[in-house]
Amino acid sequence: MQELHGFHESRPSVHRLESGDWQILKDLRVQALVDSPDAFLGDAAAEKDYGEKYWHQELSRNVWLVATYNGTGIGLAKLNCAADDGVHVEALWVAPGRRRRGVGRQLMSAVEDVAVARGVRQLKLWIFTENDAARAFYLKLSYQETPYKQPIKANGRIMCEEEYAKHL
Repeated sequence: MQELHGFHESRPSVHRLESGDWQILKDLRVQALVDSPDAFLGDAAAEKDYGEKYWHQELSRNVWLVATYNGTGIGLAKLNCAADDGVHVEALWVAPGRRRRGVGRQLMSAVEDVAVARGVRQLKLWIFTENDAARAFYLKLSYQETPYKQPIKANGRIMCEEEYAKHL
């Protein structure tokens, strides 16, 4: 897991990544893609090669949050603010050794707080239909399936995504 300087606490906490944190974002994002390639649209090898400019753009266009524990990055979430279909959640990931301990819930709570502060009234996200764990997680957080589904090419194969939404 990524060691983060300046983030030390006795229990997990969530922080917004700023422009200077681009290397933290890159390292955790690649770690997430290596750990769970079928859960995301990204490709670990490609994103590992993206340079500093790309990650600065990501941090300027979107809100990225990191969950940390004792200075170590243990989770990541993105509030996509540049999407054509409105603000939505992407890229929620928790390190394998930290799953089912409330870290994902903390990240989602922080994402929702940021969305509310930006005036968002309904937050959306997409889940691959095969991802039963993600579906169960978001249903517990009061997200509801919408009628929208779409095929999408991910990691060399065609998959189907389902949209979920929650009124904030």
